[in-house]
Amino acid sequence: MAYKLRDYQERALDELDDWLRRNPDGNPIVDMAVGAGKSIVIAEFCIRAIQQFPTTRIIMCVASKELCEQNAEKLTSIWEDAPVGICSASLGSQDFDSQIIFATIGSIAKYAHELGKVHILLVDECHNINPNNSGQYREFINDLKRFGNPHLCVIGFTGTPFRGDGVWLWQGTEPLFAGTATRVSMDELLLQGYLAPLVVEGDTPQLVDTTNVKVSGGDYVVRDLDIAANDPEIIEKTVNDIFLRASTDRKKWLIFCVTIDHAHAVLERVNYITKTNAHIVTSHTPQGERAETLRRYKLPENHPDAVNCLVNVACLTTGFDAPETDLIALLRPTKSPVLYVQIAGRGMRIADGKKDCLWLDYTSTTKDLGAVNLIKGRNKRMNTETGDAPYKNCEECGNPNLISARECIECGNMFPEPEVKDPHNTVAGNLSPLMLGGKPKPPPPPEWVKISHVGYVKHRAKSGKAPTMRVDYYMNAFDDPISEWVCIEHKGYALNKAVEWWSANAGRGNTIPFKINDALELIHSRHSPIRQPSAILVQRDSNGFDKIKEYKYNDTNMPPIVTGAPVKTKAAQARNSEANIVNGVDLNLPF
Repeated sequence: MAYKLRDYQERALDELDDWLRRNPDGNPIVDMAVGAGKSIVIAEFCIRAIQQFPTTRIIMCVASKELCEQNAEKLTSIWEDAPVGICSASLGSQDFDSQIIFATIGSIAKYAHELGKVHILLVDECHNINPNNSGQYREFINDLKRFGNPHLCVIGFTGTPFRGDGVWLWQGTEPLFAGTATRVSMDELLLQGYLAPLVVEGDTPQLVDTTNVKVSGGDYVVRDLDIAANDPEIIEKTVNDIFLRASTDRKKWLIFCVTIDHAHAVLERVNYITKTNAHIVTSHTPQGERAETLRRYKLPENHPDAVNCLVNVACLTTGFDAPETDLIALLRPTKSPVLYVQIAGRGMRIADGKKDCLWLDYTSTTKDLGAVNLIKGRNKRMNTETGDAPYKNCEECGNPNLISARECIECGNMFPEPEVKDPHNTVAGNLSPLMLGGKPKPPPPPEWVKISHVGYVKHRAKSGKAPTMRVDYYMNAFDDPISEWVCIEHKGYALNKAVEWWSANAGRGNTIPFKINDALELIHSRHSPIRQPSAILVQRDSNGFDKIKEYKYNDTNMPPIVTGAPVKTKAAQARNSEANIVNGVDLNLPF
């Protein structure tokens, strides 16, 4: 099979190689959004590793047989004679001897003692690995080190490098990973046409009320959630609304439910009001029936055997690839950013004739968590009294840095200047409010600022670092501007933030320049793709730095349409919806 890596795939492999050279004893994460082509990056990594070191042994491990089979087939499609085997009971194979083994964790976890020396363990969907040195994956990794190679390198692949509570995977009691080596974001893929945007209707009713639903472990308790969602009146209103909005424009639907009973009730209502060929997939669906149902769902919508609507419960999130999906209905509320991104990703793959995917959220999930392309992890609160962590985590990308670092080694984010204290000057007047028993002063709320004009200049960095593009937002001709730096020529997280900036200001479908000079030439050209915002939302942090959170434009064109961007379908127009609402927030500013 002749193939050529996409530019960002080549970049990801280069950045992974660079990270491993800088951190020979570390375990990195490759952060790649849905649709980025993780399977081909994994395959190419295996090929290059064995070309460079012919005796390298690699295990590629996943949780599901679908992902195991998909990743193995990608490798053999581009390397026909690959020394690869399968270890998965569900796929009918138990290979412990091949140089490259693709395995499901449940089938290989207890056999580390039979595998010999393994040099590299690749884990797809690595957010499933416990950061506190417990669980099946961690036991398997510890056994691989004990029986074969104490210097085993573990490389994780995921589009959500954080836990269900949002904390980065490399922050925990005993985290396995050391940080991200590279990142390919949704915005980058959207801009280059490798993802289909999600579009929403601003007036989708929130029919599932979670006010009285308990929360445990960072998400809603399923038992209580079922009581809130599995109500005949709510189901009737929800399904009726789905059909009103879908009309004849949407061909392949995925509906996400809370429990199996809830899913059956939804399916019954779907079948009652339409002739759409709808089926159900749950953990109770027999394996053969499930495989056949998914096969039929992937058939063209006008095929006589095609399934055009799938109702499911928590089993079509990871490892399920059906690019033709153009409608997702969320009837299962969640507080988990991981689950939210996984569900949304099922509708974002591209397919012939598909422009976008309609996102119908009948819960408060989208309003609570925000646009899916803006989801990121958060830092775990550190216990500053222990004094045993000589590092600090970047507030932007979460990666660890030396405590003395002035800027993040991975994303270039500048750290605030450390506070200088005189140990001898301890009079009461110098004590902080917290030491006096009060509360520290909270940062001011974000403020919308009108913009008169914008300037773009090349900013040359010191110490031989790559230049950046400084963007100056002027309120008037006299005040100093509010500035931000766009790191087009950087790598990793900083580059992805630059792509997000270009996405917000240029719109989907415009070429991304990767040189400052090219960017400035485009911006200053007669047909510049960059739109000047009429206002910016500015947040001042506790250190006095202004950070730009959002942009407001006078024109009617929104930035790339992702979860949270309203679209008017025929059904919406029929309801005369004029509200300019995104994720429940009124975008009509007071000026």
